[in-house]
Amino acid sequence: PTGQGGFAPLASVTSVEHIQGVRHIFRRDKRTQRTLTLELEEGREEEARRRIEAVQNQLDLPEGVRFGEQMGRVRLGGGPDEDMEGMKFAIALSIVFIYLLMGFLFESAILPLSIITTIPLAGIGVVWAHLATGYDLDGLGVVGIVLLVGVVVNNGIVLVDYTNRLRKSGTPRREALLLAAERRFRPIMMTAMTTICGMVPVTLSGATSIGLSYTSFGLTLIGGLTTATLLTLLVVPVFYTFFEDLGEMSAGLIKGAWQGRGATGADISPGA
Repeated sequence: PTGQGGFAPLASVTSVEHIQGVRHIFRRDKRTQRTLTLELEEGREEEARRRIEAVQNQLDLPEGVRFGEQMGRVRLGGGPDEDMEGMKFAIALSIVFIYLLMGFLFESAILPLSIITTIPLAGIGVVWAHLATGYDLDGLGVVGIVLLVGVVVNNGIVLVDYTNRLRKSGTPRREALLLAAERRFRPIMMTAMTTICGMVPVTLSGATSIGLSYTSFGLTLIGGLTTATLLTLLVVPVFYTFFEDLGEMSAGLIKGAWQGRGATGADISPGA
């Protein structure tokens, strides 16, 4: 509105321009905030901290803009961190739950141990995938490890379950393991390959608009599934045989000790 009672167009006092804005607005303590994350060069963390603090002290921020209390705190990959400790606890707890579930399904406390051995096999692939590409394992990579724990045991479960079914039908243990590895090779490889191929676009997608990269997450699943799938057909039958023989040996020792104790008790019973 003008002083004379009319109206003036906005174009006479403003200029219109379309620009790209932020997609999300984050607030803390009722103040808008933006987090800056830096990956520091290994071995030069303290030097980087000093330079960051020097830059902060030299910056003349606009009115109403300031650095938060945690802006100067740099979190180093691989160092002690509460989030990393929480992820380690989640990995350990997931292994325990998986073991208990398999023990309930197989009605055995020994056979699930042969399947749990596939988890370290996946760890080999995770390490080599990151070393080969030159990427560091970040927070999303650790999340991928938690997911990997539940995925890689599927191959071992399929193999052991089919072996048990063959043995119940009268097939000897050695022939049952060889036959199970032969007949379950194709479905195990197809399941792994579909998951690996699905992770390739995620790995190559790069960082998002907020700087979040899924490269480490994809490398974790690709490397872990590759080694776990290739080695499951070799390692699981070996540990299946080992743990079953160990269980039978332990049961025999306990039974022999119990019978010996009963015989000793009979010798010293009253009236002997």
